Amino acid sequence: MTIDEAITSLTERIKSASPEAVIRVKKRGDSEAAIRVYAPAAHEGAVREATQELTLSLLTGDGLDVQVLVYDIATSLPQEQ
Repeated sequence: MTIDEAITSLTERIKSASPEAVIRVKKRGDSEAAIRVYAPAAHEGAVREATQELTLSLLTGDGLDVQVLVYDIATSLPQEQ
């Protein structure tokens, strides 16, 4: 899997867990990325549950380090793109 495919897959999972989430992605080369998720606090567990297994699999199986960082949208405003 490529880093772009991994980001797309994780973004879809995040949107399924929290449809109103605001997502910001920052790629760091061909094998690293950070996905910042600004969602209601009540959705944090669902987002983590939806992404944790895949992020671990990407790291151990594909050598892709994709971090999913979840912020409470009520207290942390999304960064500009």
